[in-house]
Amino acid sequence: MSALILEEGASVVVVDDDPLDARTWTHPLVDAGFHAETITEFDPTLDADAFLAQLSGRYDALVCDHILSGRGAVRFTGAELVSKANRLTRSPLPAVLISSHVQTDQTGSIRRWREGIPAVVDKSELSDSVIDALSYTIDELSGKVSRERRAFTTPIEVLDVVTESEVPAAKVIVVGWRIATSVWMPLQPIVAATGLSAENLPGRWLEADVNCHAKEASELFYRNIVLAPDLPEGWLEE
Repeated sequence: MSALILEEGASVVVVDDDPLDARTWTHPLVDAGFHAETITEFDPTLDADAFLAQLSGRYDALVCDHILSGRGAVRFTGAELVSKANRLTRSPLPAVLISSHVQTDQTGSIRRWREGIPAVVDKSELSDSVIDALSYTIDELSGKVSRERRAFTTPIEVLDVVTESEVPAAKVIVVGWRIATSVWMPLQPIVAATGLSAENLPGRWLEADVNCHAKEASELFYRNIVLAPDLPEGWLEE
């Protein structure tokens, strides 16, 4: 893939259901030499793909808040929109997610789309970090993937599942990340990949490609999930 470049004067759209917040996020973009516009109202009939189609060809980059439903009906989250923008097949739209829920339960709905989100900026700490996040994203879309975002195959042990929550999840050990620390992994991709029901997952071993050099659990993503072959008895015992 040829390198993507966000030149001075490029057009960046800020998507946020709060008009004041949206305008606030335009300031570092304008200071960096970009042309910034905002979208704060949404057509409730549009899903993420249709919304992205409306942006196609109009903007060079996207900055989007995660929770967009505070002021009306929206059929998608910012995480879904950003992930799909970055993974557009013909011409990716470099996109950065902003969120005030980075360390809350809403992280679960971000985690579902994390593979397509190179950078998340904490909304509660407004700064020029959004410019750095755009550069980081553009580097990855151009093929310059950071160490923290490179994935390799690792075993995953399913400890438990929680289905009665906004975002069903599995409590797992990612061996290649931190073998002594459990993390929460989106449940739906596991069920879809293995064909197993949620109640049959605890105690099972999986394999998946995971970015095991990630610094925080919230940065982990999972792809190519499969059931692992039976492991030798006692292989984790000292």
